[in-house]
Amino acid sequence: MARLRFDLDGIPLDDEEGRTTAILRFRTTAGLILALPESVDVTVPWSDLAEASVDLSRGKITVRFVDGAGKKHRWLGAATVLSGAWTDRTVLEAPPR
Repeated sequence: MARLRFDLDGIPLDDEEGRTTAILRFRTTAGLILALPESVDVTVPWSDLAEASVDLSRGKITVRFVDGAGKKHRWLGAATVLSGAWTDRTVLEAPPR
């Protein structure tokens, strides 16, 4: 079995209305790289984010934008929070040997 690791690349992020708005790609020193559906990757600077968190117990990703970020990132529309859940590549009952 290949070594398992947390893999957050490709997680769909939905807005408050349940619309998939972006897809999580990478975390960089410049900010989060998000893919816009049927479009290109965009970098959201850390200064435009109020929160970017991973809840390990629930498998939930939350990206909360600062007030006014929608004016800078038009693809956000009226959304202020994007969230998603990841599914591990395999269900583990115990750590791999």
